Amino acid sequence: MIHRRSKIHQRIFLPFCQLGRTMLCVGLFFQISLANNLQLSDARLVDKQTISFRVSWENSWYLNIGPGNHDAVWIFAKIKTGEGEWDPLQFSNSGIGFESSDPYLLTINPVSDGLGVFLKRCYIGSGTIYSTQVTLQLANALAEGNYSLDVFGVEMVWIPGGPYWLGDGSSNFSLGESTSQATVLVMDESEIALGPDPGSTTGNSTYPPNGLIPAAYPKGSNGFYCMKYEISQEQYTDFLNHLTVDQQVSRTSSGPYVEAGTHAFTRFANLRNGIRVYQPGLNGQPAVFGSDLSADGAFNSEEDGQNRACNFLNWEDLLAYFDWAGLSPMTELEYEKACRGPVVPVPNEFAWGTDLVMDANTLLQDGTLWESVTESPTALMGLASHGYDGPQGPLRCGFAAHASSDRLQSGASYYGVMEMSGNLWEQCVNAGPVGVSFLGSNGNGQLDTNGNADVSGWPESAGGGYRGGGWNSGILPGFRDLAVSDRYYSGLAPSSRRGTSGGRGVRR
Repeated sequence: MIHRRSKIHQRIFLPFCQLGRTMLCVGLFFQISLANNLQLSDARLVDKQTISFRVSWENSWYLNIGPGNHDAVWIFAKIKTGEGEWDPLQFSNSGIGFESSDPYLLTINPVSDGLGVFLKRCYIGSGTIYSTQVTLQLANALAEGNYSLDVFGVEMVWIPGGPYWLGDGSSNFSLGESTSQATVLVMDESEIALGPDPGSTTGNSTYPPNGLIPAAYPKGSNGFYCMKYEISQEQYTDFLNHLTVDQQVSRTSSGPYVEAGTHAFTRFANLRNGIRVYQPGLNGQPAVFGSDLSADGAFNSEEDGQNRACNFLNWEDLLAYFDWAGLSPMTELEYEKACRGPVVPVPNEFAWGTDLVMDANTLLQDGTLWESVTESPTALMGLASHGYDGPQGPLRCGFAAHASSDRLQSGASYYGVMEMSGNLWEQCVNAGPVGVSFLGSNGNGQLDTNGNADVSGWPESAGGGYRGGGWNSGILPGFRDLAVSDRYYSGLAPSSRRGTSGGRGVRR
């Protein structure tokens, strides 16, 4: 059920497509990505209002016992005319014109805003989704012209709706009942009273919640999709390569007008981040970014770390990525729900449900899409990248999981979400005075001219904070950053680009 994540690229060029009496000239650049061996291939523009591709992935699941959830792939696309800018491609939101060549295996679920679709297995079971042709109808027909089209797939995990426990009664500044700090049962999305009165909830921290958590603030009792992995370096590179040159200025530290080989984020230690400028921006044209971890000028080679979690992302970077991909930031309450599910909390527990952890220190096949570690946890221990003795930077997304690994061995959450404890700090919308105004809107697929998210109601960095620990988080008495309910940094506005911070999005 849980497997490693990897990703590759391939481009297919189609000179034109014949459309009845008219000719639609198409330069179709289709991106193939792998996530849990997710493969998208054979893309084509069928006509002015239809695209088609083939999809497959391994270790898919749809369960009615245990976590009772499923995995899925979020499909979205970008299109541009000639040398223009990339725009989101909208699909029919009714599902009309959607077709799977194996409707008994794969189903296609539209979304109301048309910014993408979810692909998932139809019936209870697990295993491989074999190569299946998918046809999607666009919301509007394309005009005649020369087009470039990129299609993206992001592996997601369904977090079912329902009650869950908030806080563990023990972790630093854990949310809990005001007088006893006991765990709180969240039944639904109703507002949560905050403060010192008996029966209310508080965090008793440097960044305490106050007033109340409104009903509109997403709490996790409604179902939502969560990215199975933290944003990878290749995903962020793809994002940068679909921005204008002015937008790239905001979404990197170096900017686009620097010499080839310049690191996108840092002039100092790269901390296992390999994103660099491959081709500088020139005359208003955006730069092209790629992976060159070794800085030897050979971009996107096998050992350049494209599949590692992407560090150096600040709050604005994350919001921009989520907006562009049609996703949304995760709240800190949703974080706890995605980690522990409906299970009664264990004091000081980590994402895999125990309070014991083994550090991932010794690398195998470093930098490749098979990157893993030699450590194997003993009973009741989960495996995570944390501590001070291991690699000085993030590991590959899903590094601990393989075809036969269990929840502890892979360091997975109750629902199969990976690296919610360790690797990189998760950045979540906090339950503080600024964060509680968040209404849970999804991204609209576009950014403003400066490369910032433009969704109304998304909070500035003061509404964000850190949860779950990172690759240099220690586990000491009274100091357990990886713990699911630890809120020590929940209100520390993540405005700086840190080598220990990344994130993942959700879709509601």
